[in-house]
Amino acid sequence: MRELLLFAIPVTVALAGLLARRLRPAAAGRLATLAANTALLAAVAATVLLIVHGPMNARWSPFGPDFAIGLTVRFEVVAAVMTLLVAFLGRIVLGFARSYLAGDPAQARFFSWMCLTLASVLTLILSGNLLLFFLAWIATSLCLHRLLLHYPDRAGAVFSARKKFVVSRLADLCLVAALVLTYRTYGTWEFEALFAAAAAGRTAALPVIAFLLAIGAALKSAQFPFHSWLPDTMETPTPVSAFMHAGIVNAGGFLVIRLSPLFVHAPGALMLLAILGTITAAFGAVVMLAQPSVKRALAYSTIAQMGFMLLQCGLGAFALALLHIVAHSLYKAHAFLTAGSTIGALPRAAKPLRTGALGLGVLCAALLVAAGATLLAVFVPSPTSPYSVFTLVLVLALGYGLARFWSVVSRGPALARALLAAAAIGFASLALHVGTYALLDHLPAPAPAPGLLAAIAAVFAALFLFQALLWRANAHPLGRVLYVHALNGFYVGTVANRILNRLWPRATSG
Repeated sequence: MRELLLFAIPVTVALAGLLARRLRPAAAGRLATLAANTALLAAVAATVLLIVHGPMNARWSPFGPDFAIGLTVRFEVVAAVMTLLVAFLGRIVLGFARSYLAGDPAQARFFSWMCLTLASVLTLILSGNLLLFFLAWIATSLCLHRLLLHYPDRAGAVFSARKKFVVSRLADLCLVAALVLTYRTYGTWEFEALFAAAAAGRTAALPVIAFLLAIGAALKSAQFPFHSWLPDTMETPTPVSAFMHAGIVNAGGFLVIRLSPLFVHAPGALMLLAILGTITAAFGAVVMLAQPSVKRALAYSTIAQMGFMLLQCGLGAFALALLHIVAHSLYKAHAFLTAGSTIGALPRAAKPLRTGALGLGVLCAALLVAAGATLLAVFVPSPTSPYSVFTLVLVLALGYGLARFWSVVSRGPALARALLAAAAIGFASLALHVGTYALLDHLPAPAPAPGLLAAIAAVFAALFLFQALLWRANAHPLGRVLYVHALNGFYVGTVANRILNRLWPRATSG
């Protein structure tokens, strides 16, 4: 019974996707939301069973139990968190889409592909072996491609979908190579068998396997310099953008977290992820600040956040990376679905920032974070401390927020409320870190190299100073030049477009 419940989570949505295109638009929308509600309830029920009975496994072997090809699903803490997250997001996005696409003659087709995409992501999360994971990985990409082509008459939408298609196929090649090498080395694709073999010391091939998986994860998560497809897909319907940024682009990070018992035996692959993640986070943050379009700014924000997530994975903070996925997904889905309410708002970076407030904000933030960490150490038995670089990022974020506030408000009661809010945010963040480590204590937590931590901390400190001084950029010629380059994404996307035009030329009329 429990095994059937696990298979029912994605299968219910997949069946709705196959049936929706045969229905009228309104009926297709109702069926899609009903299937998403059912999947969410099934995920909640499976989570309750997980709490009561522990991890669950189910395997379907059409060629016999001893045959290598089989579909295995495994439901444990990581899968439960991600399944609940994706099922919830799918329900919200599909409900929004019913109103957003009202009157669109292609609604039935949209809901069909949307359900199939949601089912593919749920299958990827529940996968218990590399074969099923890869099949779901491919299905997610192909179904998303059809959603990106919802408006086939828009040349920009077609071109961006092609760019995404090419990058995804490169990621697929990496996973295929890892799949073949894994089976040749271990004779199995089952996650638990692979983890047991690695724990027993059979790690000679893991550096190459992990390297291939890391490249595939980076390509899937829009890492620099293969990121430009993400901001170019803004002509797709907003529900697709919301689900893509909140539930699909995270797949690369989830791959690394799910296979973290293998990645800990490949420090070179982890360092590659840390370097790529740092470069992408810095690049995305700088370019995001120059974008006048709300959706493009959100797209570059996603690129930066995905870089930070893979940076966390590269430093061995797999538990924090999962927490980041959950927080970013909820925020980004809300941001896209309410993007219209931000039109006309004055960018905060354009508001003057007093220099004295900057130093005072960082000082107060550091004291608040230090106090929160001390309280946790006193009242929480043996908490796992977050890495110093993440604590620094928290201090800089709170410091920047306080500096912005003090630059425009100087009244005593308002300042007191700002300090209380900063203290609450800082303590809640540290508490979430500790709680996540406690919930995911089975995940490995290797110690990163001190030199790597120092270099990454320097990058984020430089980003903090850049953002703090951004409002003065217009007063300096160099600042104006930098703005133009950042507005155009430092022309990385232009180069990618030229390459794609040679590989897959645009159709010409006449």
